[in-house]
Amino acid sequence: MVNRSAIVAGRFYPKGKDELLKELSALVRKDVEVHNDVLAVIAPHAGYMYSGKTAGLVYSSIKIPNTAIILSPNHTGLGYPISIDPSEKWETPLGWVEADLEFIEKLKKELKEVELDTKAQQREHALEVQLPFIKYINPTTKIVPITVAGLPFPIIQKLGKSIAKLLLEQEAKTGVRPLIIASSDMTHFESAEAAKKKDMVAIDKIKELDSLGFVSMIEEQNISICGLYTISTVIEAVLEYTKHKANKPKVELLEYTNSGVVTGDLNEVVAYAGLLITA
Repeated sequence: MVNRSAIVAGRFYPKGKDELLKELSALVRKDVEVHNDVLAVIAPHAGYMYSGKTAGLVYSSIKIPNTAIILSPNHTGLGYPISIDPSEKWETPLGWVEADLEFIEKLKKELKEVELDTKAQQREHALEVQLPFIKYINPTTKIVPITVAGLPFPIIQKLGKSIAKLLLEQEAKTGVRPLIIASSDMTHFESAEAAKKKDMVAIDKIKELDSLGFVSMIEEQNISICGLYTISTVIEAVLEYTKHKANKPKVELLEYTNSGVVTGDLNEVVAYAGLLITA
C-alpha cells in the first residue's frame, strides 16, 4: 500500500493538529452563504498566511461531497503531463484523507493519456494545501488527485470530458455528484496593479467559460497563472457536464487579493482568486 506523507505541513500551514484546527476555524467562516449547487471551485494554494483567507472563503461557501476531484498544477516538472497519484491515503495533521480508488481506476481506463505516477506529487504543494480544508469540513471525503502540465488543448478537452462523464455516472448511481477543484494562484511577481489588470481579463474568460480563449490569452501574453491547465480542464468538464443538465453554469468571483495585502509590498506580488461555478 502506498501512502503520501505531508511535505509542506509546518511551512504552508501549521504542522500541529491543534494549531491547524485553530487556524482553520478562523479561515472557514460561518457568516457566509453556503451554496448547495456548486459543481466546481477555483482555490489558491499559497501558504495560508497569504492565500488562506481566500481559500477559506471558497470552502466556507460550499458543501463538500464524499468525492472531490482535485486538479493540481505541476510546479516541479516531475512526472507525466496527466499524473494521478496512486497513493491510497494522504497524510494531514487532522488525519488521513483517502483516495477514491474506484473513480481513479475508471478515469485511467477512460483516458489513455492518464498515468499512475507518484513523482508529480513528490515535492508538490498545490494539491496538499487543499486537503486540510477538505478534511476539516467533511472528514469522509475521498479525493481524486490529478496533476497536469503542458497539455495541448485537445487533451484538455478530452480530460475535461472524461471527468464529466464519470461525474454523471457517479451522480446517477449515488444521487450525489462529486466536486471539482482547480488549484491555482493568479499572476506572479508583478506589481499589484499590473497583476490585477491581467488577472481580471483572465477571470472574464473564466466567467465566459471560454477555455480556449483563456488558454490562448495566457500562452500568447505569457501570463504567469500557474493553474492554466487546471482551470481550463475544469471549464471543459463543466461544459460537458451541463450539456446533460437543464441548469446553465454560472461563475462567481468571491474574492481577488494578493500577497502584498499581507507583506505590505505591492511592487511584487502573487495574486489569488477564489471562484465558484454553480450548475
